Amino acid sequence: MGKMTDVMKRSGEGFPEGQENAATQPGPSSQGERPAFRASSPEVRYEAFRSEDYDDREQERLVSLYAPGSPEAKRIDILRSQLLFPFHGEPPRTIMIASAAPREGRSLLAANLAVSFARGLQQFVMVLDCHLTDPVMHNILQVPRQPGLTDYLERGASVPDIIHRTPVDKLSVIPAGSPSQRSAEILATDKMAGLIAELRARYHDRYMLLDTPPVQAFDDPQVLARMVEGIVYVVLSGETDRELALRGLRSLPEEKIVGVVINDKLSAVSDATAVGGSSDLEA
Repeated sequence: MGKMTDVMKRSGEGFPEGQENAATQPGPSSQGERPAFRASSPEVRYEAFRSEDYDDREQERLVSLYAPGSPEAKRIDILRSQLLFPFHGEPPRTIMIASAAPREGRSLLAANLAVSFARGLQQFVMVLDCHLTDPVMHNILQVPRQPGLTDYLERGASVPDIIHRTPVDKLSVIPAGSPSQRSAEILATDKMAGLIAELRARYHDRYMLLDTPPVQAFDDPQVLARMVEGIVYVVLSGETDRELALRGLRSLPEEKIVGVVINDKLSAVSDATAVGGSSDLEA
């Protein structure tokens, strides 16, 4: 992998902010109508939980589920493989998905990556929605929002209570939970660190993906970065200001950055080859 500056040069010199992201798109219409979510076993029943303002197109962008043979989904699979089989060291089992600014496709990338992991023969995956002030993972992966993370951290819910099975086999979610305005405070507690450590120790065959708020808007990612083994940093090509992206990158521990993913408006991952060791990342 090249240097961070080289990666950004390949994606364009200017990254103006503020436009809506459509980082992942469904496959070609010739693939037919997208299938409904189905339970992985007949004895388990699932309901679809949708908020009134939830855009159905966001679900269609879950290409790893609805269009697994598409080029977009294949790029997600490349990213998964690079995380599972790094050139050096053991693969990180706790991975934070971070971005500098909102609307860079971070949550959709996390959801697609989780589905890709779950489609593997041996991998189980759990997604933790740590964007407590504006969570979306419960909508994307169709689980209840609560009980969830805040209910465990603030209201005494048990760990089994907050783990929700999804209609995707081998994929579970800990949603954000009940609304809370104390996200940074409760995420910085020993109880949160203990939860991640407990989940990692309890489930030896499971990978955990943490969807986090934008680095430049919240201090939550810096708190969570201390608790994970790896960080994937998402940049929206042609949209995000390069200096903003670099500032966000510098705010995270360099030794934990396993790579940078370049998103764009027309594909789920436009440059999965940017994922690799962090030693070459420079501003």
